Amino acid sequence: MHLVTIREAKARLNALVEAAVRGEQVVLMRGSKHVAAIVPLSAEDLELAPHLTDLQAERFWRDLAAERADGASLVFETPEKAVDHLSTDAKTRPRSRPRTFGKGQRKRRG
Repeated sequence: MHLVTIREAKARLNALVEAAVRGEQVVLMRGSKHVAAIVPLSAEDLELAPHLTDLQAERFWRDLAAERADGASLVFETPEKAVDHLSTDAKTRPRSRPRTFGKGQRKRRG
């Protein structure tokens, strides 16, 4: 394990990154306190989308198929809000859904 101060890390950053890639632990310290670590990353580590459980994914595909059949889609501001929506019980979810309309489509009155 490499324990280095931030000042040392600045001077030896390339070597410390190479050590982490080889599987060695690299811990940065501020004074005598551990504050960070240098670790290798994989493509999976960089995935931005939240993971869904199998139940959430099933529900997502079922809801999506129903919305496509209806000609409507749900719109969420963030992926987290979409996951929250999928995590809620269907009985507690409001009946009306936000709808989006493509070019040339009109909002149905109803």
